[in-house]
Amino acid sequence: MTKLKGALIGSGNIATRGHLPAYKEDPLLRDSIEIVAVMDVVDSAREAVQQLLPGSRFYTDIDELLDAEKIDFVDICTPPHTHAHYIRTCAERGIHIICEKPLTESNETAKEIAAALEGTKIVFVPCHQYKYSPLWKSIHELIESGELGRVTLAQFNVFRLQADTGTKSWNPAWRTDRKKSGGGILVDTGAHYFYLIQYFFGLPANLTSMLRTLKHADYGVEDTAVVILDYEDKLVQINLTWAANQRANSVVIAGTEGGITYDGTKLLLTKGDATREIPMPNVSDKNQYVGWYAALFKEFYRRVDEKNYSRDLFDEAMNVMDLLHKSYHMTGIEGRN
Repeated sequence: MTKLKGALIGSGNIATRGHLPAYKEDPLLRDSIEIVAVMDVVDSAREAVQQLLPGSRFYTDIDELLDAEKIDFVDICTPPHTHAHYIRTCAERGIHIICEKPLTESNETAKEIAAALEGTKIVFVPCHQYKYSPLWKSIHELIESGELGRVTLAQFNVFRLQADTGTKSWNPAWRTDRKKSGGGILVDTGAHYFYLIQYFFGLPANLTSMLRTLKHADYGVEDTAVVILDYEDKLVQINLTWAANQRANSVVIAGTEGGITYDGTKLLLTKGDATREIPMPNVSDKNQYVGWYAALFKEFYRRVDEKNYSRDLFDEAMNVMDLLHKSYHMTGIEGRN
């Protein structure tokens, strides 16, 4: 198996706390992937990057990096409004791409990305890492197994006190700047749940959304979102907020033969009078993310090694963009395309 050489684009929190530990700590990834360079527009990040990745080269410009380095792929860990430029630049050179969610900040630029990748032999994997977590894999397996019968109702709840902050050296509040993020909690967290509902149920027939700012009046984006997805034979509700008093996650899924509940610590399967507990780690603990990213990066590596240029994962990311667009358009929020 060929060892791939890659570059990190962006050295903020998700790169240093999620992506980089996955590359360094997973035995298979250590043997199959080497991060040889990092690009960050903040030159002051140079010293910290070289401490984390001794021997790597540091750049502040994507073209400078690509001119100087012979790499197989890039891993884009920057805010959504930058993705299109980096993807187009790398696509022109035939470089494989891993990219953080969401795909970009608007439908318009998402279509530009699709055009840039059209006809290329480039492996593109979006960071839809939740699909690789024990919780969501177990729920998927229970749904697919038929143990629940036909799912009739599902509800996903994510409570947070505030938006996560970005790296201090660039723009800590970029998540609440619509021009950079594309939206508020619906983009930041809802994007995850929009690919999860595809994983579980496919795409809905209709969608209804309500977006509000209930606590953080200083944010330039919504801090709370409620989205109902209509599948004709089932309803799926996603409740997201940065306006809660505690950090918590929960799930309820009801079917004609059984049901699932998750309270943040344990997954319960109930059928009739019998309840079975399936122990689970706390899904809201970001320390769990490293393992999920490692599994995702292994999928990327397999696709490159097998020359699998399927656009299935890119299409999944485009579907997320479409659901985001419909959610914002329905509420009349301007600034999204």
